[in-house]
Amino acid sequence: MKITIFSGLFIASLSILILTSCSDDAKVVDAVSNSESSAVSSASTGIFSGKSLDSSKRKSYKVSILEIRQASKYSYLKVEGEGDGLSEGNPYWIATLRGDFQVGDEYVYTGRLLKSKFQSKELGEVFDMIYLVSFIEEISGGSPIVATVEGVVSISDVVTDPMKYAGTIVRVHGQITKVNESIMDRNWIHLKDGTADDYDFVLTSKVSVPVGHSVTFEGLITTDKDFGAGYIYELIMEDAAPIQ
Repeated sequence: MKITIFSGLFIASLSILILTSCSDDAKVVDAVSNSESSAVSSASTGIFSGKSLDSSKRKSYKVSILEIRQASKYSYLKVEGEGDGLSEGNPYWIATLRGDFQVGDEYVYTGRLLKSKFQSKELGEVFDMIYLVSFIEEISGGSPIVATVEGVVSISDVVTDPMKYAGTIVRVHGQITKVNESIMDRNWIHLKDGTADDYDFVLTSKVSVPVGHSVTFEGLITTDKDFGAGYIYELIMEDAAPIQ
């Protein structure tokens, strides 16, 4: 009996070790539960968290979107293009944090974990093979960014008349172009919405969202802010929280 228990523990531990080492083009291991709920635990490897290894050291894959299935937290994208080792040239599925994706647009993604028999309870579907993707960014020339929630102010409006919004809570919506994490206990997020893209609009947040995602943030507009250590901003949104 002792040998049986030890063997079971060893096999389970080995299965977990193999799975957590899988990234980019790793082989699939089926020993651990594959579902939306278990995907949350993958955050330690960077999947869905935006905290994976430096994306410049990973392979990138250019794809175009053929089909979109939206869940409350995740977007499931049927794509074609590079990185199709699963299907020898045929379309395949990837999943990432929910975003404003458009069929026909082209994206580049990095940081992926291959899953088999991945269950989406919300969609009521099991994907035979799917990549969980950490970073995805639209290639320039895609569709304009459009907010799907009410009360959003354009970045152009805020930049043009900052004193009108100073000291007030404002909603902005745009695509994340850069994230500097964990500086002064904040994440520094750069956002563009297509209305004032020559202006580097920055917001601070406790939440980290991967580059490439389109998100609505709500936060306090502040002017002439000096955080110290050379972080001085004529205009910034503070304590922003994603609401979409």
